[in-house]
Amino acid sequence: MVLSAKLTQRKRSRYRLAAIISRTHRFIYVLFNGRILSRRGNARFLLLTTKGRRSHRERTVALVYLFQHDNPENPSVIASFGGSPKAPDWLLNIRDDPKVKVQIGSIRWEGVARIATGEERGELWRRFVECFPGYERYQARTTRQFPIVIITHAED
Repeated sequence: MVLSAKLTQRKRSRYRLAAIISRTHRFIYVLFNGRILSRRGNARFLLLTTKGRRSHRERTVALVYLFQHDNPENPSVIASFGGSPKAPDWLLNIRDDPKVKVQIGSIRWEGVARIATGEERGELWRRFVECFPGYERYQARTTRQFPIVIITHAED
């Protein structure tokens, strides 16, 4: 029982720390208009804003992104949530309302998100792992297959 409580406390602490890092990343990204913290090694970051499914307030997260080979206009993000068995809130928000806002560097636009399927997910998964091998460790922590979300520009 004590060991279980310690493990649970460690997980909570890890998620709290991750939340603080995420908020700080987002704050600096916005403050410097994407000139700082828009990339780290091979990983490039964007800001994704969704509408909260219950609060209806805008929620923004910094996420690693890739462009599809066949369409360099549409970024893709992965809903890994650090290997948690739970899906991240932003993914649940997208399932409720696929309209999103995106910021890549200083460029901002509105888009529509959809979950990648079959073959396109397989190709994107391979590329996400090449970009950040930690995704394989995250996947090993859970039975949940991480959805990959493709964002297209909203029609005006």
